[in-house]
Amino acid sequence: MSFLLRLREFRRDPLRGFFQSTLNYGDVVRYRGLWVSHQLSHPDHIQQVLQANVANYRKGRGYNILKLSLGEGLLTSEGALWQRQRKMTQPSFQGQQVASFVAAMGRSADTMLQRWEKFAAEKEVFDVVPEFMRLTLNIASQALFTTNLEADAEAIRETLAVGRDYSVDRAWSVLPLPLSVPTRRNREYRAALAKVHRIIDQIIAARRREPVRIADLLTMLMEARDENGAPMSDKQLRDEVITLLTAGHETTTLVLAWTCFLIATRPEAMERMAAEAAFLNGRVPAYEELFKLKYARMVVEESMRLYPPVWTLARTAVNEDAIGGFRIPAGSEILIFPYITQRHPKWWQDAEAFRPERFAPENSASRPRYAYLPFGEGPRTCIGLNFAMTEVLVVLAGIVQRFRLHLAIDSATVHADPSVTLQPSPGVPLRLEKI
Repeated sequence: MSFLLRLREFRRDPLRGFFQSTLNYGDVVRYRGLWVSHQLSHPDHIQQVLQANVANYRKGRGYNILKLSLGEGLLTSEGALWQRQRKMTQPSFQGQQVASFVAAMGRSADTMLQRWEKFAAEKEVFDVVPEFMRLTLNIASQALFTTNLEADAEAIRETLAVGRDYSVDRAWSVLPLPLSVPTRRNREYRAALAKVHRIIDQIIAARRREPVRIADLLTMLMEARDENGAPMSDKQLRDEVITLLTAGHETTTLVLAWTCFLIATRPEAMERMAAEAAFLNGRVPAYEELFKLKYARMVVEESMRLYPPVWTLARTAVNEDAIGGFRIPAGSEILIFPYITQRHPKWWQDAEAFRPERFAPENSASRPRYAYLPFGEGPRTCIGLNFAMTEVLVVLAGIVQRFRLHLAIDSATVHADPSVTLQPSPGVPLRLEKI
């Protein structure tokens, strides 16, 4: 199939275009353009790329765009550098370390919910997306720096918005201009990025001057050593911090926003979540108590099935391979769409319906593992998976104990906008009912 001939159609509605290709042409779809791409939707084929033959597939061309913002952080780095950084960073996200952040997550959530009390009292309609963006940025900065970034939050949000739009434009451009060309968009992007670099560099420099050890993620990253005893360079440290700060908090924002969108139109799900959390009596759950919120966890998993924040993954074949009986030439691109595989009728009965019970253990046992991959899969599974799920459950437990959510517009008017991440458009406007 010629991708260039259908470029306008795909850009207008990427989710529909790529989904229709899978339904029309099967598990492996080949596109011809400036390079050859292969779209995969079968779990076995995805497993081959992300796990069984992972050494043959490096990050796709699109990640070069993200490198402009994130540098050589865990999301974008490759090979020996990625392995070194993963080993050095992994201890910061183990269960015991994540548990130490739960109280701070609860305090940040409580600050937001106190503001929501006023919205409820005044029957005010508000969009939860910027609310959650502010919350998750605060939580991420507390975990990273033991402080919040309120003074710099607007600069970071601006950079995220500029970077998101810039990355999408470059991804769809046939021949994007180099960043060095002084166009208006390039200048705007470079200025926003330089501002965030200055903020992070100043935080790192101040921490190096700190006479007392501060127990947070930044300290753990600064103290981490590779197998040769070498620490991260300042640039590498900045790249990892920016990756954790930006990529992490935006995806968590979207999980929360899409989950609230879904339960706002399913009062029975909201009531069941509230009943499950009743044992907390209004307090923040301890880390070990989160495992009692089994239904809430299923709700979140179903939300991520329907609306995975990372809706597409890309890889490039290093050497020739064969997938599903088709030749995959060296240098060709692999496109994996969690959004499509997680809604494919071959793997999910009544795939468009919201059914949290799909994720009960007895209903998940026979499902192919790679039919569900909201955090990626294989060796490069998102390092922050446990942190993100912990944060989401802490926040949702607070919400359902205080409020009932009502969507303030027709749910049919909210659609998934496939930007760099899967955004709800025009947002998730809610009206709150105080319990």
